[in-house]
Amino acid sequence: MKGSSHQRALRKKACSLFLFFFTITAVSYAQKVITGKVTSAADGKPLSEVTIVVQGTPVGTTTYPDGTYAIKVSGNDAMLVYTYVGYEPQAITVGNNSILNIQLKQQSSTLGDVVVVGFGKQKKMTVTGAISSVPVNNIQRIATPSLSNALAGSMPGIITRQSSGEPGYDGAAVFIRGFGTWANRAPLILVDGVERDINQINTQEIESFSILKDASATAVYGVRGANGVILIVTKRGSTGKPKVIFRTENASLQALRLPDYINGPEYAGLINEALANNNQPARYTAAELQKFRDGSDPYLYPNVDWTDAVLKRNTFQSINNLSVSGGNEIIKYYTNVGYTVLNGIYKQDPKNAYKTNAQMKRYNFRSNVDINVSKTISIELGIGGVIQKGNYPGTGAPAIFDALKITSPINYPKLNPDGSVAGASTSYLQNNPWGLVTQSGYTRQDRNTLQGTFGGKWDLSKLVTPGLSVRGLFAYDHYYSASTDRIKPYAIKQYLGKDANGNDRYSSPPIREEQPMTYVLHNGANRAYYTEVGINYNRTFGDHTLTGMVLGNRREYIDLTAGSTLNNLPYRRQGLAGRITYNYKNRYLAEVNAGYNGSENFPEGKQYGFFPSASAGWIISNEKFWHIDAVSNLKIRGSYGQVGNDQIGARRFLFLTTINRQGQSYFFGDNQRFYQGFEEAQIGNDDVTWEVATKSNIGMDLELFKGIINLQVDAFKENREGILIQRGVIPRVTGYYPWTLPYANLGKAKNSGIDALLEVRHTTRKGFYYNFRGTFTYAKSICTQNDDPIPKYDYQSFVGQPIDQPMGLIALGFFKDQADIEKSPKQNFMDQVRPGDIKYQDYNNDGVVDDYDRVPIGYPRTPQMVYGAGASFGYKGFELSFFFTGVARTSLFVDGPSMYAFQMGLGTYNILREYYDNRWTPQNPNAKYPRASPLQNPNNNRTSTLFLQDASYIRLKSAEIAYNFAIKRGLEGIRLFINGYNLATWDKIKVIDPESNYGTGGYPLQRSINFGAQLSF
Repeated sequence: MKGSSHQRALRKKACSLFLFFFTITAVSYAQKVITGKVTSAADGKPLSEVTIVVQGTPVGTTTYPDGTYAIKVSGNDAMLVYTYVGYEPQAITVGNNSILNIQLKQQSSTLGDVVVVGFGKQKKMTVTGAISSVPVNNIQRIATPSLSNALAGSMPGIITRQSSGEPGYDGAAVFIRGFGTWANRAPLILVDGVERDINQINTQEIESFSILKDASATAVYGVRGANGVILIVTKRGSTGKPKVIFRTENASLQALRLPDYINGPEYAGLINEALANNNQPARYTAAELQKFRDGSDPYLYPNVDWTDAVLKRNTFQSINNLSVSGGNEIIKYYTNVGYTVLNGIYKQDPKNAYKTNAQMKRYNFRSNVDINVSKTISIELGIGGVIQKGNYPGTGAPAIFDALKITSPINYPKLNPDGSVAGASTSYLQNNPWGLVTQSGYTRQDRNTLQGTFGGKWDLSKLVTPGLSVRGLFAYDHYYSASTDRIKPYAIKQYLGKDANGNDRYSSPPIREEQPMTYVLHNGANRAYYTEVGINYNRTFGDHTLTGMVLGNRREYIDLTAGSTLNNLPYRRQGLAGRITYNYKNRYLAEVNAGYNGSENFPEGKQYGFFPSASAGWIISNEKFWHIDAVSNLKIRGSYGQVGNDQIGARRFLFLTTINRQGQSYFFGDNQRFYQGFEEAQIGNDDVTWEVATKSNIGMDLELFKGIINLQVDAFKENREGILIQRGVIPRVTGYYPWTLPYANLGKAKNSGIDALLEVRHTTRKGFYYNFRGTFTYAKSICTQNDDPIPKYDYQSFVGQPIDQPMGLIALGFFKDQADIEKSPKQNFMDQVRPGDIKYQDYNNDGVVDDYDRVPIGYPRTPQMVYGAGASFGYKGFELSFFFTGVARTSLFVDGPSMYAFQMGLGTYNILREYYDNRWTPQNPNAKYPRASPLQNPNNNRTSTLFLQDASYIRLKSAEIAYNFAIKRGLEGIRLFINGYNLATWDKIKVIDPESNYGTGGYPLQRSINFGAQLSF
């Protein structure tokens, strides 16, 4: 019995082994290898990196640079799907073939493209809102650590201005269609659907960049949509074998328009000239002027070029990225690590044991993983990290550049004979620029950001009804910053010359004794949670397509190191968003969007608002009567709706009244005893609320010759109400202190304009590719109501003027002589004016020139008109591209220290060569600038058209030359490139950069010449 049972067991095992090997053999015989080549149907050129997938399986591959491929299939019924960006996908059943050569057709137009919209995506053809995007390659051609600096002129509707080039602080201000408020004007910036900093995103991680401009596009964001929305989507994996890309680029940076001050002999001579202008004797003799020239006594008669002593003209930048992506139909992944270093332009003292030059180092990490858990359920996981380290002098950039403006070349030498830092007893002369940069210690900054995102989608088409799905998103962001200040109060001495014995003499006591280096730590931290859950519906019924979305979301932000209980309370925003779209035969389009959300910052019962919008579109080219073949697409669209802005400024919880227990003090009683008073610190407003913007937009999309020419034009109008302002018409006699006056939503403004995009792109049959792209934006905002006291003269009211409109006197030139002074209206700014002083217009004709003659002059600092134009060309492996940006209708005051000669009296402050070479003298009566005066001159040193400059410019923003090498054997391709940034500028100012703030400039912008290589494996 045992033997027979043992034999039966052996027979079963033998049968099992036979069946196993039979199955394996059968499967192996059923599989076969398909080879072939994929080319372009237009010119027959091979296509590299075409994705090929066996439909319904995780099996996939991509083509080699010569277009060839090889892939295993399970049998003749297998279907191969070929996809490539810019080409129509193609699916082929294998059949009995072992070789499949495929020709892919280019997409005839961009109408099938998918556009990122608020909380979702739509086909470009069916979009009825005002949305603009930019090809990511255009952004990536600009080698800058701050993404905001790459946006100027790139899209219709976007306005930027970069006023500083300091490492870590060089981001540009960004606005969408100008601004409709004088409070917070910044747009809402979303990265992968989560509110994040635009300048912490590595440009190589970006998949798409879009801006939402009108109410139809932004209403779903409710109280955050009024200033427009920027949507950034990061890259994700795609089906195919792992793809590794390493990109490195290293740039030589040149500081643009460093301040050019006059030298010592010129400065001393100007002092003599100023005295002569007031009929006073000269301060310096010819012999003393010669000492300034020849440097024979450099300590008592110094001639210091402070710009050269403190600043370098060239520095260095390096940006490096390594990414890995790939996947199959089940799991896809994308990972990128980046390292960026940007050095500053400050010179250093080699004797220091520490660095004092500005430097920013940044380490970026991002990983996006998509998993298809089943045919209906998918999840996504995103992790991002930013580690940024900064090093700076112990004195900040504003103070350093202010010191350059107020320290003349003859005040004192850079160093005294004994090597100590030179200075003088006057307070502002204790800021030796070289001492501030190299001897004041250093500051180390650390900023760490952790970003996590988890999302999921469940397709309920089979379970409930076709087209129905639900999705969710959760994000957690944590930010920590620490600044370690090691400030060194260095010794300052004033050199007085030599005594009778030839020994050096110094002021006693020294202006400042050397003190130990201090240690001060500043830190901050915050965290934010974001959650959203939504239901989506998308279904076609014959000629009718209906989509819908309902979504709830909530964001909570906490300042973990807040200095008060009030500011440590969570900042919360939550609400609902909805969208319904209707499409009939791709001809008639309608869409309704709405947001219902609120903020904790407003009174109970008044925290929520409803923001609806509606839009419609008509695709005329899809009508039966349309027979113009050259017009591939013609769409007219319009929208109207409301959005809000809860970033209204001022303090939190303005509906609360607060009490100051350390208020005004009083003495009472016979003994006049002191009593501490209480007072209202802030009077609450129970009706405080958000701003409301009512927006309308009408647009046209035109496509000619199957996508070769594309034109997009939009005209827009906005009325903004509820702008928060502090009451200005409450008189002082009511007993309210100015700092206690309540805030109210009384401000109103309007904003209108036009923006447009024109693009021409084509690839010839011989493989020559060209693309021309031009953008235009014009936006003008007007204040229509504020709470300012009514001025004596209507022309001095800001109502009816552009927001940020400058006011000043109208300069008519200079007084020619005493007779000219006597016959002109009296100017009340100083006791006596002289020839060479500025002559102003008596605007109100009352016979006196005073502050009542100040009128609107020039344009606001933020440009009202922005445009961009560029082109790119490609043939075989060669590429060439360039892009110009420009602005108009913007003004800049080049005034203040170093332009106001001897602003604080004779011999004070530095002097720019721009003033010196163009000043008034009896020999140069037709000058640009007034005479030099030995005293403070309140007549000349004031805001007027004389110092107002047209800040319009055209800039060659970027240019690039590249060549692509196709290589096999593991390394699929090499791209070598050289590009430049801020290469040339044409403007009317010349002295400082036309994007600078009012004044005479600060940390300069940089020109970069960048060399790089990109290797694909």
